[in-house]
Amino acid sequence: MVAMLGACGAPQQQVSYPEMDSPSFTTYAAQCSLCHAPPRPSAHTAGEWPAVIARMQGHRIESRIPPIQASDMLVIRDYLRRHAKVEK
Repeated sequence: MVAMLGACGAPQQQVSYPEMDSPSFTTYAAQCSLCHAPPRPSAHTAGEWPAVIARMQGHRIESRIPPIQASDMLVIRDYLRRHAKVEK
């Protein structure tokens, strides 16, 4: 699964994410690697993630990619919040 997390046409590199053996990570990686490599959860604060998720959902719909189901959206949001950048 990690091998497919690279951007199309870009050199593949090994990226480490928190909880890579968890169902939460699997859902995150599967849903968020269709268009680009998923960002590390620490790329945003817990407060920033909901807006990022909503923006990506909009991009999926515009690109005619099926939207993320509500149950998966909650799993992704919780995963990202658990490992988000600490607000200062």
